[in-house]
Amino acid sequence: MTYKKLIDRISEEYCIDLLSKEEDIEIQDIAFIDNKHGNASKNTLYFGYDKQITNIAPPSQCILARTEETASPISGRGNIALVAEDSLFAIFNTAKNLIETTRGEGIYEELTALADETQNLEAVIDAASVRLGNFLVFCDMNFKIIASSVSIPVLDPLWKENTVQGYCGYEFISEVKELSSIRNASPTTSAVEVTCSQSPYRKLSSKVFHNKTQIGFLLMIEGENHLLPSHYEMLSTISRVISNTIAYYTPDFFEETSRYHELLYDMLIGAPAKDIMPRLIGLHFPAKMLVLFLRPTRYLGQQFLKNHTSKNLKAIIPGTHVTYHKSGMAAVIPLKEDAEMTAELLELLKDFSMKEYVRIGISHSFTSIESFAGHFDQAYTALELGQKLKTEELICRYQDYQIFDLLSEVKNSEKLGRYCHPALAVLRQYDHANNSKLYKTLCVYIEKGCNIKLTSESLFIHRNSLVYRLDRITEICCIDLTDINTLFLLRLSYLIDRYNELNTSMEWG
Repeated sequence: MTYKKLIDRISEEYCIDLLSKEEDIEIQDIAFIDNKHGNASKNTLYFGYDKQITNIAPPSQCILARTEETASPISGRGNIALVAEDSLFAIFNTAKNLIETTRGEGIYEELTALADETQNLEAVIDAASVRLGNFLVFCDMNFKIIASSVSIPVLDPLWKENTVQGYCGYEFISEVKELSSIRNASPTTSAVEVTCSQSPYRKLSSKVFHNKTQIGFLLMIEGENHLLPSHYEMLSTISRVISNTIAYYTPDFFEETSRYHELLYDMLIGAPAKDIMPRLIGLHFPAKMLVLFLRPTRYLGQQFLKNHTSKNLKAIIPGTHVTYHKSGMAAVIPLKEDAEMTAELLELLKDFSMKEYVRIGISHSFTSIESFAGHFDQAYTALELGQKLKTEELICRYQDYQIFDLLSEVKNSEKLGRYCHPALAVLRQYDHANNSKLYKTLCVYIEKGCNIKLTSESLFIHRNSLVYRLDRITEICCIDLTDINTLFLLRLSYLIDRYNELNTSMEWG
């Protein structure tokens, strides 16, 4: 019930003088003013006496009793009303009954109508969170976060981290499953309080079912608003709305996942080897394989990845197994035992990426599925670095980016400049002063393996012009381009420049 509706209802029986009215906030609870109300919740309506706030700012929502002791007028911002002193406690009891009886009123109809209007689970979760007055998150049975509220933030550090990464770690999941309140919970939507020794925030959990099978759970985390008795019933009601919303508007949620999918996902969230090894029995992985990480280049939704991209990838590369992680799809694809990434396979993936609107990161090859998580990191990192370096390529191979992965381990990237050969700074200054292109010339020359023919063709200049430029470079920088150590340092320096994006702002025409 909002402040305005409450005042209108109370005004039918009692005389109320409205002093100030601002935002019409939903009221979740009522309380008396005490010396701690400086930390008051904006969703709580406070009752007290005007003399209690003569020298302090009143709560944002309050009803105050007039006393003869207070001569100065009440000032403050928010929703403030005055009532007769002898009616304060009667009004308090009336307000309490009104709030408790109407708190969950109409929530099922309201959220169901919103689901029909938006066909969006996130919108329903967010609206439900506002009604509860606390953060709300919906997870599937793997503790992957499907939707969470945005209007009300999470204060619990543990769940703040989970929400950012989009899933819960394996160790975290194992500990939660051992909580007595979880193990003893009934197989219904009835909400139960979940306590955790590592967090001071109280939580309510309610199971979500479909056709009598649990498909996930709702978790309300206490924040600015305290956990109330009415939250139990409201969360149970919201659970039923979520079940219906998923059934009607996200039917892919119920797709049966394979043992391969479950195993690969658990490996990505940190399942220990002792839990993984027994589950490998009966599963067959290639003798040699790669990990791909696929992320859409345009927003088509997770459903598109599952219903189209995944099926099409399995069709063109038989023996592929997939799971979903970090807003993308992880895939294990087979290689021939005596071959690495062939030109044919690379072209196949390039064509696939254009048709499916995805970018693909590719790991090194490996032979043991126990190495899957580490090679997923390679594929994921290749894609991230490819985007960071603003490459237009849809295919990002880790072998092309692993030096940048090494450079990224330096916490302060600006310090990388100290490892650059001084010749690069000399050439940049010379080019700027003379409108020349010696910096780029040396870069291409080294990239082409110091081959005069390939370098001149790449730069579209005559070989004699290239030889002249190289002579000027050795003269200006006092370097020996036949020395292998010098060439290594120069190559590394250009890679550092590229990583720091120093050369992206230069005109290389």
